[in-house]
Amino acid sequence: MIRYPKYVFALLLLSPLLFWVSCTQDRQPCLTPKTAILKMKTVRLNAAGTAIDSPIAAALLIAVTDSGKVGMISAKSSTFVLSLSPLADSAIWYFAADTSAGSPLDTLTFRYERQRQFISNACGYAYYFSLKNVLTTHNIIDSITITNASVTNNVNTSHLQVFIHPQP
Repeated sequence: MIRYPKYVFALLLLSPLLFWVSCTQDRQPCLTPKTAILKMKTVRLNAAGTAIDSPIAAALLIAVTDSGKVGMISAKSSTFVLSLSPLADSAIWYFAADTSAGSPLDTLTFRYERQRQFISNACGYAYYFSLKNVLTTHNIIDSITITNASVTNNVNTSHLQVFIHPQP
């Protein structure tokens, strides 16, 4: 007499599950940021002519997209993060220095080249950008300097210095 028929039956039922589990692959998660960001710093010249950070109290940033305008109000900061479109060779943003005081808007037009960049098997591809120039109106902004034209997923790199008009 066979003493283990229920164990054999359970093993036969579980064997397809064991084969299925052994054939699945664990996919590595993408731990690398895929979005390229453009970081700009607002600065003013001090008496010695050196650029110093100039925090903006309540800056308004508005992206102009094909589907409309998307805006955000930033808390007091001198560093702002913007995105560029992987579908076009230019992007337009509006910038106001102090929304509480009703300051006028400046228009920033970024012109760039797009490069598709392979990140890894887990992450796939992303778009990196090479800034060519930045055009602006001059209501609040005095001038803009490109400090690093290569816009990648490196969050520690600053790309623009935006010189704000001196306060009267």
